[in-house]
Amino acid sequence: MKQVSIPQNIFKKYPGKRVAIVAGKVVGASYDAKVVYDQVKEKYPNKKISIFAVPRKEDKYLLV
Repeated sequence: MKQVSIPQNIFKKYPGKRVAIVAGKVVGASYDAKVVYDQVKEKYPNKKISIFAVPRKEDKYLLV
């Protein structure tokens, strides 16, 4: 499995949203993952799309 490069500026620019990443670039964002996926799939039908949930500053992490 190839690792996806996540741009660092998304943590400040898209907190709480789901972002779509294609070729290391953010190409869409929404609070709904299905909405952002459908929008980006229409623009980039033959590209691999990665969806990433951007945590908000107040979100807590659970380490197991």
